[in-house]
Amino acid sequence: MMMLRPFLSVFALLLSLLVAGEAAAACLGPGEARQVVASGQAVPLSQALRRAGISGEVVDVKLCEAGGGYVYQASVLGPDGRLQRVNIPAR
Repeated sequence: MMMLRPFLSVFALLLSLLVAGEAAAACLGPGEARQVVASGQAVPLSQALRRAGISGEVVDVKLCEAGGGYVYQASVLGPDGRLQRVNIPAR
């Protein structure tokens, strides 16, 4: 078992790098996001926020592919001053 520990550590590190790389690749750049919204494949952020009933100041947002569709991954500063990370369906 002791001989497997270094191998398992390296395997876990490589697996985490692979997963992180795929997650980053799933989010769109600004130009791609505009095209997806303009084509109707995703609703505008303001509409998605209204549908989800989320209020507050959006301080960061990305449009990402997820489950065959799109979601907004947003950081929202709420009225109470707390920062929340939320996933908002873009359909």
